[in-house]
Amino acid sequence: MTAPRIGVVSPTEVAFPTVRAAFAELWPEAEIACQLDQSLYLDFINDDMTVPDPMPEAAYERIASVLRYSRDCRVDGIIFCGSVFGRLVEAGREALDVPVLTSYEGMIEAAFANGSRMGILATTQGTVDCLSGDIERYADEHNLDYTLSGKVAEGAFETLIGGDRPGHDDIVVAAAETVTDCDSLLLGQFSMGLVPQKITPIEGRPVLTAPHTAVAKMRALLAT
Repeated sequence: MTAPRIGVVSPTEVAFPTVRAAFAELWPEAEIACQLDQSLYLDFINDDMTVPDPMPEAAYERIASVLRYSRDCRVDGIIFCGSVFGRLVEAGREALDVPVLTSYEGMIEAAFANGSRMGILATTQGTVDCLSGDIERYADEHNLDYTLSGKVAEGAFETLIGGDRPGHDDIVVAAAETVTDCDSLLLGQFSMGLVPQKITPIEGRPVLTAPHTAVAKMRALLAT
């Protein structure tokens, strides 16, 4: 049987190591076709990392083009890593004949399976806002109740972009210690995917990451 090929699309290269690690653990036989498009952040995200509301039509067109290119590389499914582009990915995937996952779909489903109290930890406020909005939409669509608390690990994103992953991880770990009263701790960025092993375990509070839950969901989709 031919190994499945999965496209991994990201606007920043720091996401790729965490995705590769998730595939190595959960789906080692899959082929990974990574695609980097840094223009997405450069052209459509504000300098202070806030997200324009609404996003311009050009951003939707760019995302749709990027997804089509990944599909043209003969992939069986696509995982998109940019946390603030979820709505655009949802729009762009409608014309494709392969499953396409936003950053958060798998993680949100896993969180609701664990309980209704959710804690979000991210490295930018824009990510907290986008993930919160996606959780709200999912809850509305499935008639679910939930409570939510969000926290930004201040300085972690800038530290990572500066090339200091250990420093980034230290900031995230320290912030995670303050988000304890929840049924799941959701780490908002794909670039945070290697941090859970450094976070002190708390019974009843699993730490969910976007790369692990996305890989698990994509594997389940292609197995059906």
